[in-house]
Amino acid sequence: MILNQNARKYGHLIFDLDGTLVDTSPDIVAAVQYLIKKYGLPEKTDASIQSCIGGGARNVLLKSLGEERESLIDAEILPLFVAYYTSNCAVHSRLYEGVREILEQYREAGKKLSVATFKIRSATMNIFERFALTPYFDVIITADDVKNPKPAPDCIDAIINHYGAEKADFILIGDTRTDYLTATNAGIDVCGVTYGYNSPELMISLKPAYVIDRMAELPSVVW
Repeated sequence: MILNQNARKYGHLIFDLDGTLVDTSPDIVAAVQYLIKKYGLPEKTDASIQSCIGGGARNVLLKSLGEERESLIDAEILPLFVAYYTSNCAVHSRLYEGVREILEQYREAGKKLSVATFKIRSATMNIFERFALTPYFDVIITADDVKNPKPAPDCIDAIINHYGAEKADFILIGDTRTDYLTATNAGIDVCGVTYGYNSPELMISLKPAYVIDRMAELPSVVW
């Protein structure tokens, strides 16, 4: 499925990481399960934890462990999550089908590629090393690199400022409502993918410039 306005050329493509380039959910779920066992908290299914993914580690923990544990999460659990996840962030994660081929295609075409993620830099770079993604991207902006993370536009603004190009030449490819809001707040177009961590119905309802079901479809709308 491809839903789109008129396909057009963009010189700068900004990619989300989790749920767009890499399926990181298995390792995020494993880290939360580790903490549940460590603290003797009520059991959760992997599926229920996966449904909480989005908006950064703190948000995942609040939604999966309970907001009533906010003080404990902030004081103890979040730092433990960061340490455990950073060391185990690329054990079960996988590159989505077609991602490497599309990145190769765009790089050969002379496109400028970058990443804007809510993930911390240490985990981000571990994942990029694991999947040999770093050579494809000029700029990688993580939650550690900006004052205000997604959906604030800071990460997009940093990338635009790096290149010094017009906003009309940029598009964000992402899988969540947060990605959509981030790009919209920054004043750039969005291509939503339906295979990530939000439902296809939600992504379609946001009415981004483009919606695709598979990464291989991206060049059909963004060229």
